[in-house]
Amino acid sequence: MTAVTDLRSRPEVFVGGRWTPSEGGELAEVVNPSTLEVVGTARLGSVADVDRAVTAAAETFEAGTWRDRPVAERATVLRGAADHLEGLGAAAVDLLTAELGCPRSFAERAHVPNPIRMLRYYADLIETTPSEEIRDDGAMRSLVVQEPVGVVGAITPWNGPLSSPVLKVGPALAAGCSVVVKPPPETPLTGYLLADAFAAAGLPDGVLGVVPGGRETGRALVGHPRVDKVAFTGSTAAGKQIMAACAERVARVTLELGGKSAAVVLDDADPATVARGVLPMALTVNGQLCIAQSRVLVPRSREAEFVEALRAEMGGYTVGDPFDPATRIGPLVSAAQLSRVEGYVERAAGEGATIVSGERPGDLPGYFVPPTLLLGAHNGMGAVREEIFGPVIAVVPYDGVEEAVAIANDSPYGLSGSVWTSDEDRGLAVARRIRVGMISVNGAPQAFGTPFGGMKQSGIGREMGPEGLASYREPKSIALGPVR
Repeated sequence: MTAVTDLRSRPEVFVGGRWTPSEGGELAEVVNPSTLEVVGTARLGSVADVDRAVTAAAETFEAGTWRDRPVAERATVLRGAADHLEGLGAAAVDLLTAELGCPRSFAERAHVPNPIRMLRYYADLIETTPSEEIRDDGAMRSLVVQEPVGVVGAITPWNGPLSSPVLKVGPALAAGCSVVVKPPPETPLTGYLLADAFAAAGLPDGVLGVVPGGRETGRALVGHPRVDKVAFTGSTAAGKQIMAACAERVARVTLELGGKSAAVVLDDADPATVARGVLPMALTVNGQLCIAQSRVLVPRSREAEFVEALRAEMGGYTVGDPFDPATRIGPLVSAAQLSRVEGYVERAAGEGATIVSGERPGDLPGYFVPPTLLLGAHNGMGAVREEIFGPVIAVVPYDGVEEAVAIANDSPYGLSGSVWTSDEDRGLAVARRIRVGMISVNGAPQAFGTPFGGMKQSGIGREMGPEGLASYREPKSIALGPVR
């Protein structure tokens, strides 16, 4: 296969393990959300392209082309894909930054290296995780075999244009599945890097398809009768529709959905420490993260102190060109996202919240919303209950720890959260009471390889870690007869 040399020009889709002309897909211009300049073009996939990609994936799975490869060979391909991505260096970082608009410093620190690490993690894990075991009850024996779930349809969002696909493709390929990925139309260029990486690593033709597109393309993938499992990251509303569609044929699902995470600040916490720790957790990727700590719960008796600390720390968040090393807040991804976020802020003001906002850059035409605090907020406000997906933080006062826990749990979501205190044991006790899939004490980062996912309407299943691999394998019991 001819190697792609221009990462910003993608006139074809990746179907059947090859770059091929689309059957009716649009050639879309990719726009830098900071400057509104065109940074490249990418072919979006059509419904017909999805069908071709799924058919190729199903045929390779049924033939055992990849499924039956020795584990060591699968691991070698995953490591080769990681090596390819790593070899792109600054080109991958710059491409992702130009498409998404997140600060380049974050793309360089996390958005690109984390997927590389994840591919190597699953290469190692599949080599050390048993695929079968003998069980007996003293009289009879059975062989329990872990088999790949089949053809996986992976639908991924624009806010993690490389990491989110890898969270699905990595463990799915490690398990022996075939995969069709649908990246979003906002960041198709970064999504296509995954096709390059696995083609360069020697993945057999047909095992992986990459077909960016919008809702129609996604519906075609979810509803395809030869897709055995759908792995989706996105909104809760879309997740509900996907779950209903998959129920028609009892297809497996992993859903990583929305969040409205609470940072619970206890009365013994230091305001400056909280502000320094919470703001990055709320504003990373310009607030466009499902795990953003967008509700900050503070003791009413010390509300003024914490508000002042947050306001002062927020003043150091420069809004501007994501390629400028000084920038900490870049643009939102699109005009639609800008309108959505501004609408929530206006609505909160109408409901009585006080708006404290940073400065918008005056020399850039892009989709900028400065970091914003909503003061005087409460859990009855839409901006406090609903996922905004922008750099907007609601400060909610409470009276007593019992009320703090109740407010944190009074949400349809249960994805992430944090507890802030000078007493780690006290923080752990409160963290245990908050119904979320992931939580930290004093902003401690999660150990690599721990499960990622949520409770309630934040999703079903887990990604990352051994749990992520297990979700792409099905146990099968084979009765062998009497114990010998």
